Amino acid sequence: MSRFWAAGGSSDESDSDDSSDSSSFYSSDDSDRGGGGGGGGGGGAGNRWADLSDSDSSDDEVRVVKSGKERALETFQIQIKKIRSAMKENNYYNIQVEFDELAKALVKAKQYLKAGVPRPLVRLLCDLEDYIAERLKDKAQFKKLSARQGRALNRMKLTLKKHNKAYQVVMEAYRQNPTVTDDEESSDSESEASASSSSSSSSSSSGSSGKGSDGSDSGSESVS
Repeated sequence: MSRFWAAGGSSDESDSDDSSDSSSFYSSDDSDRGGGGGGGGGGGAGNRWADLSDSDSSDDEVRVVKSGKERALETFQIQIKKIRSAMKENNYYNIQVEFDELAKALVKAKQYLKAGVPRPLVRLLCDLEDYIAERLKDKAQFKKLSARQGRALNRMKLTLKKHNKAYQVVMEAYRQNPTVTDDEESSDSESEASASSSSSSSSSSSGSSGKGSDGSDSGSESVS
């Protein structure tokens, strides 16, 4: 998980945050288990029941107990995959919807971002910024979009311009050294697989609805 977080802040601070988060959760669990095992001098039967209870629920406890930073990280990863999948499909409306969700998650997790911005997130912001600018340059293709897709594409340019101001420093640093880690490559592969499966299942329905709206509502103007 630590590889997901960029060096925008001190890595030592990030590691110490992780260790402090996990220790605070697991120390409380350990004390609970200790209290349950030796409570009241209840003899061998009580201890045997406590041991069985611990063994049955230990796996569930490990899965459930997560730090706030881990939950934020999972949310970022999920939204990044959804946005990249929508980018593969050129579905600007879905990009807008999923990016709005990502922006909300970033606001909630701003305390964890002080230690550093996740590198895959920085990479997404750079890629998305370039992607939207490229699509808006293609005036002929833009005129073929439905009204909803055209509005979403225009809105994304304005949204990114405002949103990315807070990340300009880390975005410029990434653009100077745009390396891709093995984790990011595997994540991209998963996004491509998801995009291909979803596009094949929804191509017929989206194509029919898109043609109708493209033919009658193609009067959107791109943001210059």
